[in-house]
Amino acid sequence: MITIAIIEDNAQYRKAISFIIQMNNQYRLVHTLENCHNMISSFAETKPDVVLMDIDMPGMNGIEAVWEIKKIFPEIKILMLTVFEDEEKIFGAIRAGANGYLLKKDTPQKIMGAIEAVQNGESPMNGMIASKVLDFFQQNKAALIDESLLTERESQILRLLMKGNSYKEIATEIFISVETLNSHVKNIYRKLNVHSRSELAAKYSHSN
Repeated sequence: MITIAIIEDNAQYRKAISFIIQMNNQYRLVHTLENCHNMISSFAETKPDVVLMDIDMPGMNGIEAVWEIKKIFPEIKILMLTVFEDEEKIFGAIRAGANGYLLKKDTPQKIMGAIEAVQNGESPMNGMIASKVLDFFQQNKAALIDESLLTERESQILRLLMKGNSYKEIATEIFISVETLNSHVKNIYRKLNVHSRSELAAKYSHSN
């Protein structure tokens, strides 16, 4: 069972997303917080596996909160769930250590799937957010990853990862098992000296 915390100042949305989570018996909601003030003490008592994090909140904002959480609880997965689509917020969250980035307009099914994906070590992103990350790579050729380090198959997988495709989607598209894909992804991250899709994007954005 995946334990979840929500940090969201909009009471109506917080109530709605809480209801959706509680309807799924694979998830257990352990915290619903309206701001970041007591998150560290709350997590010290009951540490969630995954945090759904808003950005625009009074006091400490969501990006600052990601830094704080990762500093103390680096193993907690953080999934941004926000209305912001601009690059500053996207890369700010990724640099801070966010493991995924969704928009509030995404469907409940996509949000629930992203919780499972992020818990399994993936970095789920809204399709448009993934496109912005990919565009950023393509528009800054000088800082692009040296794909000569990778095999042809690894380069193919890397491009699909950066498009935001899930592991299941990638495995299906290139006709391999998820287990084989996991092995390829581990090799890609080892060669590029990163540990996740979000770290790959963060490392790249620092070079700009």
